[in-house]
Amino acid sequence: MLALSSPQRASVIARAGVAVFGVSMVLPMFVSGAVPHRDASVVVAATTELQVTAPYELPRMPEPVARSRLVVPTPEPSPQPTPRTTAADVPAVPIEITAVPAAASGSVVTVSWYGPGFYENRLPCWQWLAANGLPIQFLPDTWGVAHKSLPCGTMVTLTHGANIVTVPVVDRGPYVAGREFDLSPRVKAALNCADLCTVVMQVP
Repeated sequence: MLALSSPQRASVIARAGVAVFGVSMVLPMFVSGAVPHRDASVVVAATTELQVTAPYELPRMPEPVARSRLVVPTPEPSPQPTPRTTAADVPAVPIEITAVPAAASGSVVTVSWYGPGFYENRLPCWQWLAANGLPIQFLPDTWGVAHKSLPCGTMVTLTHGANIVTVPVVDRGPYVAGREFDLSPRVKAALNCADLCTVVMQVP
C-alpha cells in the first residue's frame, strides 16, 4: 500500500463523500421502481373509486323568485253606489200667490216695474211697435212689458188676484235674478201690483 501525502488523503476523502452522497440520492428511485405492478394497479383502482364515489359537485345557484312563489292578486273592493237624489228628497220652497183665482192656471212668477228715468228711450221692439202704429219710445202710458227672451209682440196674459191683463212684449229685461217681467207703469196700475208682486203667467 502506497503512502499518501496529506493533500492526497484529503482529496480521496472528499471524493468518497461525494460518491456516498450521490448513492443516497439515487437509491430511493431504485427502491420505488422495485414495487410490484399489482400494487400500482391497486393504487390506481383506489384512486378511480375515490373519484367515482365523490364526484365534483357544481355550486347550486339560487332559484328565480318567479319559480319559488306564485303571486295571487288581491281583489279590489267593489265601489259602493252613490245614492241618487230625487225631487222628493229636495224640500220645496213655498211660493205665496196673492189672491189668484182658482180658475187661473199657468206659471207663477215674480214681476217688478220700471218707469221714470227710462221715458223717451227708444224701445228694443220699436220695429214691431212701428209696424202696429204704436209709439216706439217708452212712455208713461206704454202698454207692454219687458222680457229677456220672448219675441217682440208676444202676447202674455198676467193674473194678479181678480185682475187679468193681456199685454205685448215691447222691451228687454229685467236683469235681476228671480224676476220674470218688468211692467210698464200703466200695466202695473191695471194689475194693482206693488213694486214686486206674484202673478200667474200664461203664454199662448
